[in-house]
Amino acid sequence: MARDIIFRNLEAELTRAKITKAELAARIGISTGSISLKFNGKTEFTLPEMLAIQEQLKKVNVQEFTLDYLFMRG
Repeated sequence: MARDIIFRNLEAELTRAKITKAELAARIGISTGSISLKFNGKTEFTLPEMLAIQEQLKKVNVQEFTLDYLFMRG
């Protein structure tokens, strides 16, 4: 059974930016296990984590993404 993608926009933008989840975790100061739990919907991203992710994407993209866009579920 295929896994559900909870944060489609975030995953798509990370792929475009060529940032892996493990690299993202290191960049924002959390463990790979923690980021996995968050992407799988087991725990929530904190606001500081969300802002740090937004900032990491802003560094590699011309376009700035809103938190609503990045963290929209479904």
